[in-house]
Amino acid sequence: MTTVIIVDDDLFVRTMLAQVLDRAAGIQVLATYANGAEAAEAAAELVPDVALVDINMPEVGGAQTVALLQASSPTTRVLALTSLADPSAAAAMLHAGALGFLPKDLPLPALLHSIQAASHGVAVLAGGGSALIDKRVGAKAPELTEIEHKVLQLLAAGHTNEQIADQLYLAVSSVKHQISTLLVKLEASNRVTLAVRAHELGLAGPGRSE
Repeated sequence: MTTVIIVDDDLFVRTMLAQVLDRAAGIQVLATYANGAEAAEAAAELVPDVALVDINMPEVGGAQTVALLQASSPTTRVLALTSLADPSAAAAMLHAGALGFLPKDLPLPALLHSIQAASHGVAVLAGGGSALIDKRVGAKAPELTEIEHKVLQLLAAGHTNEQIADQLYLAVSSVKHQISTLLVKLEASNRVTLAVRAHELGLAGPGRSE
């Protein structure tokens, strides 16, 4: 059972989302909150698997809420909920520790899959989530080897190191080495920002020849 809390200042949104998720198999909504500070305080005791956090909230904003949740419940995975294209807020959420983005109009099957994936530590850029990331005008993709590009594609698609190793017939240690190299080449600090950079630079799709 994947446990979830919802943080959104819009009463209608958090109520409807809670009702939908509560009816889904394998997911339990522990509580909903209108304020990020209250959510973080409660999370210290509830320790939910996943927190769904609105990207734009008054008082305690989305990025600040992510930081508070990371401090109070480090094992909780945070996904940003958004209905507005706000690249700066999206970037701030990522830097604060969010694992990905979910559009509020995401179809239910994709929403449930995203929550379950996040609960296992898989980065999520569902629906139009990747479009929210502020693209760097004129940014040039670094030169990647064929294997680096394949690893990056699979990572950006949400695969774990073990899954990447299986698909590419590599040792897990080799995959870890490739990812370490990619972090340097793409100037990324972690897997999530690496996946985002891949989308930014057009490296997440298939078929880039060297």
